[in-house]
Amino acid sequence: SIRDPMQTSCLSAAERDAAAAANALQGARKRAERYGRRRLLTASSPAEPALPPAESSSSPRRLYSPRDRALLIIYTTVAIDMLGSALTVPVMPFLVEALGGDASSLGLLFSTFAVAQIGAGLWMGAASDRLGRRPILLVSLAGSAVGMLGSAQAPTFRALLGWRFLLGAFSGTSATANAYIADITAPSERPKLMSWIGVIASLCFMFGPGVGAGLSELDVPRVLPAGNPSVTSVPSQPAGPGTPGA
Repeated sequence: SIRDPMQTSCLSAAERDAAAAANALQGARKRAERYGRRRLLTASSPAEPALPPAESSSSPRRLYSPRDRALLIIYTTVAIDMLGSALTVPVMPFLVEALGGDASSLGLLFSTFAVAQIGAGLWMGAASDRLGRRPILLVSLAGSAVGMLGSAQAPTFRALLGWRFLLGAFSGTSATANAYIADITAPSERPKLMSWIGVIASLCFMFGPGVGAGLSELDVPRVLPAGNPSVTSVPSQPAGPGTPGA
């Protein structure tokens, strides 16, 4: 009977100690949570202003990204195709005249090339959807090269007309280049990047005829086919009274 009050007091003291320990543990947990949240906020806040340096450090690498290299190749392909046509503009009147043509023949020659070029834009765009952009671009450059060589070696005006038609039929790189740009760029970037196709074409026809005229003044018999005497006899300059062969 004497131990019962003592046991009761011991149990009540143990319960109070356990409740105090539980309260202390709960308070420690709350303080730890607040401290952890504070540390999380302080740790994440400096990462936000660190984004611009990350972009600035990656900007030089974007210049040499695979997409930029692909765009450079596309623009170079269009420039080669357009420049090849622009270089021959000042030489064509002399070539047509040497082959027995006149002003109407020269107009027919340029019209034939333009009609074939329109058709090239149609078939090359559809073929690039089935076979891929790169094979069609390679075929276009190869066909243009064959057309240029055939035009230089044409023995008659009809042959020249046929070779110019073949050249125009493979001169549709602009349509394939625009399709390729649409494949590798976002919709918001396409107007700016596709506009460079027109800029390149304008630059080629701005400087190409002048460069072609300057090259023709060097030595026309070397540029024109040597196997055709009527073509190789075209003088570099108009014959005057004091010019041999006038």
